Amino acid sequence: MIGLSAPMRLAAKGVAALALALSLCMSPAVALAEGEDENTVNPQQLPDSSFIFDTSIADLSSADSYYDNQTVQIVGEAVGDSIAVEGDPDHRWITLMSRDPSSNASISVFMTDEQAERIDAFGKYGTTGTMLQVRGTFHLVCPEHSGLTDLHAEHVSVVDKGKHHEEPFSLEAFIPGAVVVAVGLVVTGVFYWLRERRR
Repeated sequence: MIGLSAPMRLAAKGVAALALALSLCMSPAVALAEGEDENTVNPQQLPDSSFIFDTSIADLSSADSYYDNQTVQIVGEAVGDSIAVEGDPDHRWITLMSRDPSSNASISVFMTDEQAERIDAFGKYGTTGTMLQVRGTFHLVCPEHSGLTDLHAEHVSVVDKGKHHEEPFSLEAFIPGAVVVAVGLVVTGVFYWLRERRR
């Protein structure tokens, strides 16, 4: 660029930059053309049915054959108790209740002792059970467990630990009941008084 004027040098630099940009843009296309054989569709490949359906316990309680033998993932509260499996000391039955307050749907989950040990509390009056996320195979009619609708857990994780909450004693909660009892006694007394007057 010796002997070139400033505008000519600027133009030469611009042409060089343009050539470099074009070469960079063309190289991926060449690479794609060369690697086309690696990205072809294999018509002999079997379909993959190992999808995970992130669903709810309420949906599974009214599920049809569409969910049968599918891998599903649910979140629910452990309620009731951990029940030993007859003839299988390494597994437990756990009942999971729906998180939706408008639904009382539940499902039986077949899991290992190790997975069940992650539960620190079961839901009951005054206690919120451990919230679990369970991934496993859903059986509409389980061939291993006498046709029971269940979920065989493969992965169990704790979403939220159990909580104990004592209900505070409130005298005001007894007032409506006391009023009803008092009214009932007054009505009963009036009834007996009227009956005695008729004699």
